[in-house]
Amino acid sequence: MTFLLLTLLAHPAQSACRAVSVTANGAPVIGIEDMALDAARGQAVLSAYDRRAGTRGGLYLLDLHTLDAPAVAAIPLATGLSPAGIDLRAEPDGTRSLLVISRREDGSATVERYRLDGATLTHQGTTAGPLLCRANDVAFLDGDRFLFTSSHGGCGWGAVIQDNVLGGRHGFVGLVETNEPRVLIGGIGFANGLFPDPSHDRLTVAATREDALLVYRLSEPQSPPQRIAVPGGPDNLTMAPDGRLLVALHPSPFRLALHRYGWPGGAAVPTRIAAVGPAGTAILLDEDGQRFSAATVAVSWNGRLIVGSVTAPGLLVCDEAASGATGSSELAGPPGTR
Repeated sequence: MTFLLLTLLAHPAQSACRAVSVTANGAPVIGIEDMALDAARGQAVLSAYDRRAGTRGGLYLLDLHTLDAPAVAAIPLATGLSPAGIDLRAEPDGTRSLLVISRREDGSATVERYRLDGATLTHQGTTAGPLLCRANDVAFLDGDRFLFTSSHGGCGWGAVIQDNVLGGRHGFVGLVETNEPRVLIGGIGFANGLFPDPSHDRLTVAATREDALLVYRLSEPQSPPQRIAVPGGPDNLTMAPDGRLLVALHPSPFRLALHRYGWPGGAAVPTRIAAVGPAGTAILLDEDGQRFSAATVAVSWNGRLIVGSVTAPGLLVCDEAASGATGSSELAGPPGTR
């Protein structure tokens, strides 16, 4: 397995890529950290804000058919937000439900629920509580319940130092039912992206500071997980029809921090995308970041790999890449507890 992984790293199956400018109301959309793909409609919801500038962003609807052009226009759905992870769910009536982690200026965060009907976004409710202050990603379980990840175990700088500096593992996966958050799985080194796969009784969680994917049983989330080592700190996860997970990876968390805060030595950081499945890990994209730095999410649609970044403007679009990935969650039964 080690030899196979090294071979894939040395010879990534890369495709021709190009940067695509994304605007909304004439202004550039910067920092598309997460995307929720609606493959059936050929569109995606973008979660974006410019962290370096400290300005708020929002949620945007993008017609993926327009990605042939070097510049595309997205439709603003909600502005004045600092959104993080998002998830999209198709409802029986044809509308879509959207979950969004919304970060606040006071350091808290909430999960906002919306109804998306065409290009109209209607707010449906808010989930709040101290467990959400470090919320990172979110995923539907069914029409009422959802999962979220928390990168750290607490809200203050002490929690950040405990994990980021001292190497603690206090990140967790939380469950929200009847609009009340609780901890479901703890002890994770910076819990980041997550992807529930109810058909296989599986929940995959990106443990960024462990350079690993942790695979739990949805029916028994307290059981020890399967650990899959990956070549970098994993971020957001999406799934392809063949069952492989597309994973955005950060080869160097230290360089990423320099880049994220605009400090010396962080002008550009690598962008790396991998596909993880039973046959091993394949590197689909591995760039030095000069063209497009700090990828945090990749989805695949119509034979194209579409990549977003926490800091870069617009998107990176690669042709003839993995196809058919989705950022939407399936239905699931209730997770078991002990």
